[in-house]
Amino acid sequence: MSTETALANYTDRTMSLAKAILAQEGQVRDFAAEDALVDVGLSSLDLVNLMVAVEAEFDIMIPAAQLNPKNFYSIGSIARMVRAVSSPADHLAGSLQGHAAVGPVAA
Repeated sequence: MSTETALANYTDRTMSLAKAILAQEGQVRDFAAEDALVDVGLSSLDLVNLMVAVEAEFDIMIPAAQLNPKNFYSIGSIARMVRAVSSPADHLAGSLQGHAAVGPVAA
């Protein structure tokens, strides 16, 4: 999977999670991936719930160093953070796509 495709996948799935959290509160809205989540109606508790949902959805554990407002500003920033903390093997597979292997790849 290319890096762009992976990021689009993370973005779409994270957008669905955020919209589900808003829907639980009776809020149905469309918003862009780079819109500030607090501006679209997510409270600080909603953002914590979104963080937990993201960890479950992508089967990751977000490192403490990544738990900062910059990474949870928008759906796009969350998707980029998820891409960064996802399995290094996923990144290696994506970066090797289209390249001829010269020999074994060290893990």
